[in-house]
Amino acid sequence: MRKRISVCMLVAMMNVTSLYSFATHGAETKTEQETGIEQESEESETQTEEAVDPMSADRLLMRIRVFSPEEVLDAYFGKGKWNEDLITEQSTLASERYIYDGEKQQVLVVTDNTVYESIAITYKDDVPDEESMLKEWEQLLQTLNINIMDEYIKQVDYLNGDRATYTYYLQQDGIKLSPEGYAIGKEGNETEYFGQFVMVSVEDDGYLIGLQRVSEVVNREKVSQRQRISDEEAMQAVYDAVWDRLQIPPLATNPIADSLQVEVQYIPVDMGTDIREYVYDVGLYVKQLIDQDGVDKLWHFVGLVDATMPYCYTFTMAEDFDEDYQTEYLKISDRE
Repeated sequence: MRKRISVCMLVAMMNVTSLYSFATHGAETKTEQETGIEQESEESETQTEEAVDPMSADRLLMRIRVFSPEEVLDAYFGKGKWNEDLITEQSTLASERYIYDGEKQQVLVVTDNTVYESIAITYKDDVPDEESMLKEWEQLLQTLNINIMDEYIKQVDYLNGDRATYTYYLQQDGIKLSPEGYAIGKEGNETEYFGQFVMVSVEDDGYLIGLQRVSEVVNREKVSQRQRISDEEAMQAVYDAVWDRLQIPPLATNPIADSLQVEVQYIPVDMGTDIREYVYDVGLYVKQLIDQDGVDKLWHFVGLVDATMPYCYTFTMAEDFDEDYQTEYLKISDRE
């Protein structure tokens, strides 16, 4: 596992104003599944995204989804196959909790209506094995129209009873939605941008799905062909940010040869007119391994950079702690 240590969450020292203009309008997607999640009447197809050329991909206005308990229960049990009298609500200043106390399992839906949502499935009697639960939660995500990527990560925590955690990344138009979060602005007046991902932890009596900023597209803006900067220019943008904030010259970090990784992602670059809306544009995720003198473990820089100019939105440093975790990089398609 890589333990992320924030070094700079404020690369840009000026407040951002609206960069792009969108005519906002709602776009709701409703899902019906008549036979429930455990048994489908027809063979389901794995969600796929038709990949587009990232350099001509649309700029997106995305709105954070708020999942109602009815939507979750329809997706889990099947539409009309659960009893609404078994739902209880517990509201606090910070969140809303909905508990469905069924015969065989309890379903808990928690939301703060802005950033985080969670769905907990607790079995009352026989707890399925991990493989069966994995198929169940992936089907639930698909039924909820949460478009996960083929690649996912499994980590086993040896220090916490060998508990497994699965991390899924999201995609739009075949392009990964950045899981990285950052803030822009002066301290006390920042604009925060949260990454999007799904994390599932296996519990003793079920599983817990954590949804961060899962969003839907509410508008698009066509973009002419972008002129992509080189990988080296992207890395230099990260180094410039490191120098600006930490006064560390690039070569002093001892970058490891041939370790540079650059990936095209959709990254949040501006706010929309609604508190739950964000503008996403094509950017570059940049990672460079470094070997610091006198340090036993490897570190790396991670940065988010504009795709068309060497501007770094944010960077962090991370250190490896692999001895405490077993990490596997897997693909859903390899199981099919």
